[in-house]
Amino acid sequence: MTIQTVLFDADGVTQYNWVFMERMSKLLNGQATLEEISDVEHPNLTGERDFDADLRAFVAEKGLDADVEDMYAIWNDIEPDPEVLAMMKELRAKGVDVYLATNQQPERGQYMVDHLELYPDVIRQFHSWQMHLAKPDPAFFRAIIDELGLDPSTTLFMDDLQANVDAARSVGLNAEFHDRTHGAEGVRGILVKHGVLDA
Repeated sequence: MTIQTVLFDADGVTQYNWVFMERMSKLLNGQATLEEISDVEHPNLTGERDFDADLRAFVAEKGLDADVEDMYAIWNDIEPDPEVLAMMKELRAKGVDVYLATNQQPERGQYMVDHLELYPDVIRQFHSWQMHLAKPDPAFFRAIIDELGLDPSTTLFMDDLQANVDAARSVGLNAEFHDRTHGAEGVRGILVKHGVLDA
């Protein structure tokens, strides 16, 4: 069946923060690891905790010299891929609906919501922190399907994590793994494969 809706993951598919690890590591200055920061962030993806409080408690516990606001600035240094943005515009011109379906902690997610100009052709952003559901929980995808009244057989989802792709397929979506190292060319390849865009 013809694809009528495309759900894009954000980080690793439509947007990048290429120097995140380098900048955050420099800010932590050996007093904490990126893995430990991830351990603080991950439980907050469903938005049911106070991420700011958790992060400030972590900074205090570790005795970090790092400033929390500087951490947010690094997280929020988001660069949508201009070629992917152009594809989104192509999709909309063809009558295909375009959405983001992304895991985000509340502070970064709110930044994205407050800066809708980052994604001018996205109809709506579905964030884990707002939905209180995070990928790879299949309920994340079922909630989007129900909210939009989507036909899974005419909906395409792409993500750079296989577990999320598998979860999307489990609820009937057409889902494809995107290797982030392939960049915009890989995204177009997926869209071409499903007959949504021309090569």
